[in-house]
Amino acid sequence: MLNRLLISAVALAFSMTAVAVAEELSAFAKHDNWVTSVAFSADGGTLVTGGGQGLLYRPGDVNLWDVKTGAEQKSLVGNPTAVWSVTLSADGKLLASAGYDGLVKLWDMPEGKLRHDLKKHKLWVRTAAFTPDGKFLATAGEEGSVFIWDTTTGQEAKNFLAHAGGVYDATFSTDGKTLATCGADKLAKLWDWNEQKETAKLEGHADTVWSVALNRDGKLIATGSADHTIKLWGEDRKELATLAGHHDWVSSVAFNADASQLASGSHDHTVKLWDVPGKKEIKTFGAFPSTVWSVAYSADGKQLAAGTHDGPILFDPAAHTIKFPSPKTAEKPVDDKKPDDKKPDDKKPDDKKPDDKKPDDKKPDDKKPDDKKPDDKKP
Repeated sequence: MLNRLLISAVALAFSMTAVAVAEELSAFAKHDNWVTSVAFSADGGTLVTGGGQGLLYRPGDVNLWDVKTGAEQKSLVGNPTAVWSVTLSADGKLLASAGYDGLVKLWDMPEGKLRHDLKKHKLWVRTAAFTPDGKFLATAGEEGSVFIWDTTTGQEAKNFLAHAGGVYDATFSTDGKTLATCGADKLAKLWDWNEQKETAKLEGHADTVWSVALNRDGKLIATGSADHTIKLWGEDRKELATLAGHHDWVSSVAFNADASQLASGSHDHTVKLWDVPGKKEIKTFGAFPSTVWSVAYSADGKQLAAGTHDGPILFDPAAHTIKFPSPKTAEKPVDDKKPDDKKPDDKKPDDKKPDDKKPDDKKPDDKKPDDKKPDDKKP
């Protein structure tokens, strides 16, 4: 009799736990706004996502998720428009969120209390990155300039013109001395940011460079481009290899902890894993229903996240499996044929200002941008 009672109690406890986890996961699963940026906390336990309702002038999203359960830990409210970059300082005490309207917010964590509004940008801010010590924040966007902010005072410390056209990604080396940027001029560059001096120029892509990543010692660089390719660059800043396989813009690239693996996200609705030493593709996830805007590994390389137009996705990159999908991100067979010119996502947006309707599955903002200024609603 006692054994039966114990078994029943264990079964009940297990059932209640399963229900609780299912309820927590439902929060992750119901988050189906655009997620255009993802970042992990240093311990890998928290995933931060940034996004919103496309290019609409509605409040942006900054959400913090428990990686183990998928439960939402916190939501930071304050960005007036869609958030296009979220980043955490290495010690986890600061979070920056950068928006479509040019406003950058600096938050004290884990409280989620606003520390500073950074207001120098006049145009769309695409990227934000902390120095390893968290004392400075770099932000950049459609103006082509990089702004360096003192995170204690919230004051601009430096700014310099980095690219002829928009700057779409920026990241610091682990020693904090070098800043890597990339942009619409088909280039990636390395900077001594303290002296505002260009130290290297990576030339070879045939179109906009959307993403740049450094390995931990800064000797290896990866870039992802609208020319559908990824390039690897060596310590001498010469091209080592071109990784081909995506059929549309490569919007984001990221190294794992030891740079043995690279993840890439693309407008072809896939996430790919690459063997870096072997310079070959390992795995393709997708095709998902919509554009993949951002990928990021946790610091230990055991977690991988992606941001899509239909919400976030969590992967186990070692097992090559999806852990937590978002609501609409069921995989479909990958079509190895290149998209034709009639594909809706290949259409360019017109000059009309977005209305206030929430985007449906035929979102016009899923379309590729043209070469017009950001006020013409580039995605």
